This record gives sequence, structure tokens and C-alpha cells, in this order.
Amino acid sequence: MTSKPQTEEQLLGRAIARLRAGMLAIVFGFVSGTGLMVATLWLVVRGGPRVGQHLVLLNQYFPGYRVTWLGSIVGFLYAAAIGAIVGWLIGRLYNLVVDLRASANQSGK
Repeated sequence: MTSKPQTEEQLLGRAIARLRAGMLAIVFGFVSGTGLMVATLWLVVRGGPRVGQHLVLLNQYFPGYRVTWLGSIVGFLYAAAIGAIVGWLIGRLYNLVVDLRASANQSGK
């Protein structure tokens, strides 16, 4: 039994892995939540007469969010949820494209 040499496309198709959408959601959620929390806490520690005048505008989208210690936790939860949804959607879309390309390569043989 001799095996046929694989083409470049077949090798590339095997090298492209599918993303785990759930894991991508966790990572995106954690990174975005932590980013907003750190930004809020930085402004709280920094202080001043008008703390976070631009960041406080997020309370238009995130009810209950303020540039305070408690607001950083509320912001973390909101940003983590939004980040998780975005990460999951990116993972699903990427996997859909990979599947479509794989089926196109299979039918094109």
C-alpha cells in the first residue's frame, strides 16, 4: 500500500484548527471585564474634581455603572458579558468559515 503524497491544500487544511468558541468567550470576557475594571480603578485611585468624566458615560449602556470601587465590579460584570458574547460569535463565525472552506475543498476534488 503506497500512500499518495498530500497536496499543499490538504496539508494546510489539516493545519487549520477549529476554535473552541466557549474558551474564546471566556478569554474575551475576562480580558474585557478586567480592562474596564482596571481603567475604573485607575481613575478612582487617581481622584480629582471630575473623576472619569468620559468613562462615566458608560452608565448609559451599563445601568448601575459608576466610576467608583463598586462601579468597577459592576463594569467588570457588564464588560465580561459583552466580551464573552463577542468572543463566542467570533469563534462560531471562524468555525463556520473553516467548515465552508473544508467542504468546498472536498467537493472540488
